[in-house]
Amino acid sequence: MIVKEIMVTKPITIGKSDSLKKAQDLMVENSIRHLPVVEKSKLLGIITESDIRGAFIYQGNGENKEVFQFNPAKMLVIDYMTQNPLSVAPETNIEDAALMMYQNKIGGLPVTQDGRLVGIISIMDMLGLLVDMMGILHSSSRVDVLIDKNQEAMDRVEKIIAEQGLEVIATALEPYSKGKNKQVCAIRLDLCETGPLVQALEKAGFKVLDAID
Repeated sequence: MIVKEIMVTKPITIGKSDSLKKAQDLMVENSIRHLPVVEKSKLLGIITESDIRGAFIYQGNGENKEVFQFNPAKMLVIDYMTQNPLSVAPETNIEDAALMMYQNKIGGLPVTQDGRLVGIISIMDMLGLLVDMMGILHSSSRVDVLIDKNQEAMDRVEKIIAEQGLEVIATALEPYSKGKNKQVCAIRLDLCETGPLVQALEKAGFKVLDAID
């Protein structure tokens, strides 16, 4: 899957000469934490909720710390934004975008094409994708099957599931602690009675470790 399949295609943006007050208001009104800074669709930077929070209060160094209150209505975005921010292309793999966010400890990435902002992708977008892929919001059943570490074993399991007329929501492979040549295939299915599937798998020679209707 690539970034353009889950990115927000019309992100809320702000100009470099706008105030931090306007940036803050936009974030609150739209329940977002990142604002790309643009000029005629060209990406200039990005300003985040933490940037604004940090700009409001300055603490001096040393024992005698002083706290200075600033007026966000008079503070300009350009003075607090991150210039030349990390960005991704629409065709970037989701895995690469997620790794970039993780390694750089950031919560969102502008999506650009030829220097123009075409979208934004955030940690929440990726979390939503994970929830959807794992079927967490669906009523579902699960069967854990012990299989050999080869594609043939996986194909046999999938064939048996298809013969039972069941719909697979997600499949995950997990290591098996009692054998290096084995792995656990965790299969999440549309809500169903797992009994007939368990019987079919065991008849075919597989060991079913767990089954949840």
